[in-house]
Amino acid sequence: MVYQDITKRIQGLLCAAASYYGMPFAPPRILIDLTGADAGQAIYEENLLRFNMDFCHYNHRHFIRNIVAHEIAHLIAPRVYGQHIAAHGSEWRVVMEQVFRVKPDSHHSYDLRQSGRYRFIYSCRCRGKETPLSATRYNREQRGVIYFCGECGGRLHFLYEETRYLRVSETKFPGNPRKFKYRRSSTADNWTEPLLHQRTLILPE
Repeated sequence: MVYQDITKRIQGLLCAAASYYGMPFAPPRILIDLTGADAGQAIYEENLLRFNMDFCHYNHRHFIRNIVAHEIAHLIAPRVYGQHIAAHGSEWRVVMEQVFRVKPDSHHSYDLRQSGRYRFIYSCRCRGKETPLSATRYNREQRGVIYFCGECGGRLHFLYEETRYLRVSETKFPGNPRKFKYRRSSTADNWTEPLLHQRTLILPE
């Protein structure tokens, strides 16, 4: 159902763009394989869109309307205005506002706990604030890495492991391969690492 909703939304947006600009746009390849804090990703060179199943599951209506439009606009704008435009510049905003009639937000504010990777909850000196960390950062903290709040500067202390949000079961979607190769940056662990809670999450360009 999720895959069908996404493809239907993309078809409608492509039709709107074709009508507005008077030119055809090839349907992109779609993968629903993103994890972690990213809601969506557009890869122009491959005419590829990738989406996060967990965020779509918990924010279905907003996700289909806004996130799908956000990502397909990253494929439309370079095709019309050239590949050297800014990712979230005026050309991309024109596609979002005038063509898609969607607010051109460059960030999402979904609860990170909805992602299966961000279920370890920490506290700091900020009153009533809880900070979700990934399993990777939780394991580092258990080994001695210290995390600090980007607002109050206080050290983060483990509270509990979130169990309300169960990870959406992996479903095989058409065109979604079993394995996807990721490029990971190799950086040495630091024994102190600052963390910005409720940070603005920038969607991949």
